[in-house]
Amino acid sequence: MTGWIKRKIGLILFSFLNPFILRYSFPLLSWVTERLRMISLRMMGAKIAKNSWVRSRLFVTNPKFLRIGINSKIGICSNLFLYDEFHVGDNVEIGSRLTIHTAEHKFNDPDRPIPKQGSIYMPVIIKSNVYIGSNVIILPGITVNEKVVVAAGAVITKDLESGFIYGGVPAKKLKKIFNHVKPKGNIDSWET
Repeated sequence: MTGWIKRKIGLILFSFLNPFILRYSFPLLSWVTERLRMISLRMMGAKIAKNSWVRSRLFVTNPKFLRIGINSKIGICSNLFLYDEFHVGDNVEIGSRLTIHTAEHKFNDPDRPIPKQGSIYMPVIIKSNVYIGSNVIILPGITVNEKVVVAAGAVITKDLESGFIYGGVPAKKLKKIFNHVKPKGNIDSWET
């Protein structure tokens, strides 16, 4: 099958399956539709590793720029405006309504209208072992380093350093994730 035909079949399959949210009503049927959604995204050029999921109602401009590592998930109703690479590492959990932008308008020429000045394309990279809450916006050229938690509703405008919780508009460092203090008693109650 040629690449063009494969992408078109993937697009038709994705367009048919994408609107359905069957995860809670019909779990077995949901597993089948979500697996087919991953197959259709791969057919359109996305690189999605095993045991990774992109939930329903996804909007993605160019699936060929989507790269997802092992055991990672992107929540429902996410918007991926991909004009450059979007990499998600291993063991990443992303809540619903994520918005990714990999392009922004140029606006440095005062003699030309802004929409006529073109765009700048920059990749977005989310490294491994990251949790991102719902309704987060990530702007072009951002790297979210390993072991980071991003609070719901944050707008990420600059690179995030490893080992911290970030939140707010724009996202700021709130506190360190790991204190490495082992309390007495139950091992499940480690301080964070």
